[in-house]
Amino acid sequence: MPSIASGCGVNGGGSDFEHAAAHAIPIPSATKSLMEKAYRAAAVTCGAYNDGVGTTAAGFQCALQIAPRRGEGQDRALVMPCDDGVVIALADGAGGISGGAYAAKHVIDAVGKLASHATDWSMLLAELDHEQIGYGQTTAVVLWVSRNKIVGASAGDSAAWVIRPRGIEDVTRGQHTKPLIGDGAIVTAVESGPLAGGTLLVASDGLLRYAKRDDVVRVALGADLEVAARELVELVRLPSGDLPDDVSVILCREAPA
Repeated sequence: MPSIASGCGVNGGGSDFEHAAAHAIPIPSATKSLMEKAYRAAAVTCGAYNDGVGTTAAGFQCALQIAPRRGEGQDRALVMPCDDGVVIALADGAGGISGGAYAAKHVIDAVGKLASHATDWSMLLAELDHEQIGYGQTTAVVLWVSRNKIVGASAGDSAAWVIRPRGIEDVTRGQHTKPLIGDGAIVTAVESGPLAGGTLLVASDGLLRYAKRDDVVRVALGADLEVAARELVELVRLPSGDLPDDVSVILCREAPA
């Protein structure tokens, strides 16, 4: 299950959001167990207040939104403050293939348990790919974001963009969209410079395949990250009220000084 947790090494696969650090910013009760209903949202400022002051330990603000097409869907995600940054992971289980949700959850659980700035994300995804063969397939984007850089790994057609008013930097542009984790994936290492005032978007193809790029940029640059994440989902909602696919969105930017 998607989770937001307050420190490194916390299992990200529980059914509730975990945010247990002393003085941690509370997660509204309405956002807990977000996959138990078809549409739940969450936003968190990563880190803990410093003696009650509104600055943050990790220095980032994040919002996470998962909207399943039906039931619990097959997308899973995690946002977790870690060391001097934040770990972000998103996995989109392959639809039409048995075990997609299990494969996605397995990736998120592993990231939650092993998260560290020193983790070799490419090796982790390669190991998970080997473990998953025959048990389900999923995309994966895993990033460690700090004030100095973004590093991680990816496989599949979920993506990470750094969005600025002047345009998009596709952090995952070199990834292989197929095969997926669990089917002999070709894992691609990811490295980029700092956000430097930009907004990081990590999303499944439920958003990126169906929304117009210009609309995604416009909405993602909104002042309120939680509102922006929710509005990104609405970009692809059909007139019937249904979604064309599971939609997962994570937004992250540096907290104001």
